[in-house]
Amino acid sequence: MIYYVTGIVLAALLPQLPDGYLLVVLCPLLLCSRWPRQCLPLWLGFLLAVSYGNWQLWHRLDVQQAGTELRLGGEVVGLPEVSGEVQRFELRVLSQQGTRLRRVRLSAYGTLPLLLPGDRVTLSVRLKPPHSLWNPGGFDYELWALMRDVDAVGYVRELHGQPSRRWTLDRVRANLGAQLSEGLPDPAAAALARAFLIGDGSTLSASDWDRLRRTGTVHLVVVSGLHIAIVVALGWILGRGLLWLCPAGRLSAPVLRLFPVLLALVLSGGYVLLAGAGIATLRAWIMAAALLLSAFCLRQLSLWQRWWLALAVVLSLQPLAVYAPGLWLSFGAVAILLMLASVRGAQSLWQRLLVAQLAIFCLMTPFLLGWFGQISLVAPLVNLLAIPLLPILVLGLVPVLLGLWCAVAFPALIYSAVLAALWQGLGVVEQAVLAQNLAASGPMVVPAMVLVVLALLASLALVLPLGWRARVLAAMVWSLALFGSAPASPPAGFRAWVFDVGQGVSVWVQAGERSLLYDTGPGYRSGGAAFERAVLPYLQRRGALALDRLVVSHADNDHAGGRGQVLRALAVEQRASGSLRLQQEEGYSACRAGQQWRWSGVAFSYLHGSAGASENDRSCVLLVEAAGCRLLLTGDIEADVEQALVRGGSLVPVTWLVASHHGSRSSSTEDFLAALQPQYGLFSAGFMNQYGHPAPEVVARFERQGARLFNTADSGALELVANGAGECRTRPWRGVKKRYWSAG
Repeated sequence: MIYYVTGIVLAALLPQLPDGYLLVVLCPLLLCSRWPRQCLPLWLGFLLAVSYGNWQLWHRLDVQQAGTELRLGGEVVGLPEVSGEVQRFELRVLSQQGTRLRRVRLSAYGTLPLLLPGDRVTLSVRLKPPHSLWNPGGFDYELWALMRDVDAVGYVRELHGQPSRRWTLDRVRANLGAQLSEGLPDPAAAALARAFLIGDGSTLSASDWDRLRRTGTVHLVVVSGLHIAIVVALGWILGRGLLWLCPAGRLSAPVLRLFPVLLALVLSGGYVLLAGAGIATLRAWIMAAALLLSAFCLRQLSLWQRWWLALAVVLSLQPLAVYAPGLWLSFGAVAILLMLASVRGAQSLWQRLLVAQLAIFCLMTPFLLGWFGQISLVAPLVNLLAIPLLPILVLGLVPVLLGLWCAVAFPALIYSAVLAALWQGLGVVEQAVLAQNLAASGPMVVPAMVLVVLALLASLALVLPLGWRARVLAAMVWSLALFGSAPASPPAGFRAWVFDVGQGVSVWVQAGERSLLYDTGPGYRSGGAAFERAVLPYLQRRGALALDRLVVSHADNDHAGGRGQVLRALAVEQRASGSLRLQQEEGYSACRAGQQWRWSGVAFSYLHGSAGASENDRSCVLLVEAAGCRLLLTGDIEADVEQALVRGGSLVPVTWLVASHHGSRSSSTEDFLAALQPQYGLFSAGFMNQYGHPAPEVVARFERQGARLFNTADSGALELVANGAGECRTRPWRGVKKRYWSAG
């Protein structure tokens, strides 16, 4: 099993897949060759994962079909999301127009009737392949789509006819969720109950998820291993109870042995389906089935053999689950419990629970810091108190639903009161954490990989039955590796990231200990902003919780739409903008030509701002320079302002030029580019955007100047480094983090 799992992992790490037909031809040759025996399962795992990847990519929408109007017939699956006037849902494609699509994710705006799970519809849609905002620390939407068989994304142009409605499991889930929302008087309790029962956390707000993260209790709300284990235990106990009621001697030994296990797996399997049958719930159910496998096998398997079998089955069903942090966190937690079980002494139940919580905390902390850059120091204590309540919260949903169906409100009132009390308790813990300013309860600087590995080894030493001297040494190594390393001194010169925010701009500049954010990217009609997805994860992983200056070039949504999210997430010392509205209504200072300042030897100066006939032309134009490297940020200025800057004689040759107005044909004039002589032209534009940015004639103008061009839609975020020694480096993020499913 170890070699088989290794083969799957190796395939998932490939930057490009080998051709599937070639593998089929090579397979018989490799099987007939005299390879070591253990290479066969490794090859089988590799072949399975590569075949899966080729199959998934074969169904993805071709770029040539993107943007054209297609007519699709299909069935609404999953639980649609509604935010304001926007509906988002997934459509299982049943009839299509010249594509290989299986499932598409669609947005519907305006007057489209509310769609429910099970509705069969015919739609005119415009689609494009799934595309991630590709940033360090950001969410990989392309991977998420590939794992869910989502072959295209887009929006609805027209609904043809009326939906024909069918009852499906998803319709049942939606109805149960609606009953809980209506039947529980406390909104927070209703949102938590929906998450426990049907795996729907969409009604929890962003602040609710922050509370769960700060208290280390996200895993209690997301249906996963703990919830499945509770239902497995209930099924086993019920099975034993039913057998006890049967007359003695009427049942054979195999039935006595198998019935509780079968009932446990059937009940937990039903719960998995009710919770949406996601990767996390299926993973937990498979692990439970593997651990109970000895009841079905003539040959007994050890606990560790069953652990490896469960991992192999999960990865066979979903080879790309190797990129799911939850996979390694859940299997790691079970491995810790298995290790503790093998060395368990004479301890009480509470002692075993405490030791297990501390062991899981020590071993999971390196994973959490390496993946997410944040942990909760209070998580072991909170979980020690909250986990015993989880069976009540999960199993208590049965009398709540029965009461709602029978018009008896008493169970719902009690359940709501218990959940509300738990939620308020978590709120008290959260406030205590914030009041004490526990750095480790929020974003931290992510430790280097070598330190993470060192901390993992030290964690193993803490769990294993070693002497107290070895454990003290391991605890010291663990603490120093994760929390004791001194922060690296800031490099000379400056570092900047031109983030991939879609059709918008957001650039972060670090000079010494100080930092600046130029523009915030777009806000979305359904709420939220690109800043939260593209920029904030990187800043959190660096432990950057404050900005010395926020510059919003002008008030257009694609540049200023995320400013509210910036101010909520980060402490901002100074704010400036070229927009008169932002200056008058939100207290921004004006950026004006001639203003200058210097941070750690890096010079910042405004070449233009707060003057012009239009909002675009009032954009702040900011020049950053150090050690012979220059970065010019131009907002959305157009030809008139560019010509004025040329005539004013303030322009100097630059290393990097973020093209005006995303590469619109109304900007980046010949004279402007000739005065700047940019070595690199950077376009911050959306993937397959409706405006056609960057315009072909603008690209041609840059090329005539000899500039090397990058577009965030293709290259992802761009790292710009002026290292203080006169070296100016440019690094596209898609080139650093290559994956076979990405568009780059």
